[in-house]
Amino acid sequence: MIKRRDFLVTSAAAAAFPGLAFPTNAQGLVKTSFGPTTVDISTGHAGHSSLPTALGYWKEEGLDVNVFGVAGDTAGVQLLSGSKIDFISLVGAGLLSARAKGIPLKAVYMHARMPIGRFVVPKSGGVTKVADLKGKTVGMPVIHPDPYVDGILKEVGLDPKDIKVVATGTGAPALLALKRGDIAAWMSWDTAVAELENRGMEFTEFRPSYFDSLFGNAVVTREELIRDNPKMVVGMCRGIAKAVHFGLHNPDAAVRTHWKVYPQSKPQGTDEAKLLADSRRVFMSRFQDYELHGTNKYGESLAKQWDDLAELMKGQGLLPANFDVKQAYTNEFVDQINDWDRSRVEAQAKSWVPA
Repeated sequence: MIKRRDFLVTSAAAAAFPGLAFPTNAQGLVKTSFGPTTVDISTGHAGHSSLPTALGYWKEEGLDVNVFGVAGDTAGVQLLSGSKIDFISLVGAGLLSARAKGIPLKAVYMHARMPIGRFVVPKSGGVTKVADLKGKTVGMPVIHPDPYVDGILKEVGLDPKDIKVVATGTGAPALLALKRGDIAAWMSWDTAVAELENRGMEFTEFRPSYFDSLFGNAVVTREELIRDNPKMVVGMCRGIAKAVHFGLHNPDAAVRTHWKVYPQSKPQGTDEAKLLADSRRVFMSRFQDYELHGTNKYGESLAKQWDDLAELMKGQGLLPANFDVKQAYTNEFVDQINDWDRSRVEAQAKSWVPA
C-alpha cells in the first residue's frame, strides 16, 4: 500500500524520514522519500507520485518511496537540505537560489523540459497586454521572487514594483479572487491554471520571448546522497522516467491510475466522460512538458537551458555575477536512468485495463 500524505510536512512529521540512514522494510526494499513541492498532487504530478508506485517501477528498483506533498519550494529546500526528505521536484530558479546560498543540492534529472509557470489574465477582465497591468494587483499561490514573471514585465518596460502582488493560494480562493476582480492576473503553474479552466475560467496567457529557452523543474537531491548512494538516485529517476513514458502513451490509463491512488484528485460529479476529460486537461498541462525535446534521453539536462536561466537571474540581481551554474546539475546518471526497454513500457501502457 502506498504511504502518502497531502499536507505541509512539519518538522516533527518529517523526522520520520531519516535521510541517509537508508532503512529497509519487511520486503527488503530501501525506504526513501519524494516530495512534489505542492500540496495539490493532481493528475499532472502522476509521473512522480502515483504511476511509479502503482505500476511497480520503483519497487523494481528496490525502493519503497513515500510520496508526500510539500508546500512550496522554500519548504522543500529546507526539508531536503535538512535530510528530512531525499528527493524533491524543484523549479530551476529555486535550485539556483539555494546553490547561491551555499546549500549543496543538485539536479539529477531534468523533468519538465518547458517552463511550468503560467502568467494569465481572465479574457473577460479587459487586460489585453502586459503593460495594462501597471498599477494593478497580481496574485500568486505563495509570494516569492519569480524571475519568470519579472522577465515578462521587464520586456514591456514595467518594473516589478509597478504591480502589487498578493498571495491567493490555488483552487477556490484563487478562482474567487479572479472572478471578483481582486486580482487582474494570476501567476501560477500549469496544472493549477488547468484546474481553474475546468471550473469555467478562460484565460489569455503571456509568455516572455525566451520562453522556449527555459525549462520547468528537475528532480533534486543532496550532494551527499549522490556520493553515498548513486544506486538510489538512478532507481528513483528511472522509475520516474518509465512512469512518464507510460503516461505519454496512455494518458487516460495514467489518470485513472492516479485517481485510484489519490481519490481526492478525482473531480466531483457523475458525468464520467467529463470527469475524465477535465482530469486529462490537468494531466496533459504538465505531461506535454515531459516530452523529449533536444534529446532522446529522459532526464538529460541541456546546458544552454541552465545557462540561459542563470543569465536571466543574474540580470535581475538574483544571482551573483560569478555564479557557476554547472555546480547545480549533473548528467552523470543519465545513461543508467535510460537503461530500460521503452517498447515494454509502451506495450504495458497500450494494453492497460482498469483493475
